[in-house]
Amino acid sequence: MLQNQLANYGDKMFDKDTAKIVRRHAFWAAIILALPLFGLDVIVFAIILWHMYSSLAQRAHKRLDTGSVIVGVIINFVLEFIPVIGWLGSGFLAYLQFYLSGKTYLETLKQM
Repeated sequence: MLQNQLANYGDKMFDKDTAKIVRRHAFWAAIILALPLFGLDVIVFAIILWHMYSSLAQRAHKRLDTGSVIVGVIINFVLEFIPVIGWLGSGFLAYLQFYLSGKTYLETLKQM
């Protein structure tokens, strides 16, 4: 299915264990955004995203401190400009966004 195709492409950005972290969070974020939760989806999405960032920071042997939080906020702000059409489109883009966001965040952490 489409999720598997995206995961196969996205997994190439990471080692196997890191890809599992991103894939699992991306899957749940896509499900949440595909459901009409009328505002609650944004809150749950943010929780899932920051849980992923916390897991990635641990994986990179970094702390989730002020600097890495600021990096995450900037990355999310920039990626918010991806156009979104409909709830299912949001879910698809959220899944893709987690891969892009996770990769950018991890690379930035490595450079800190």
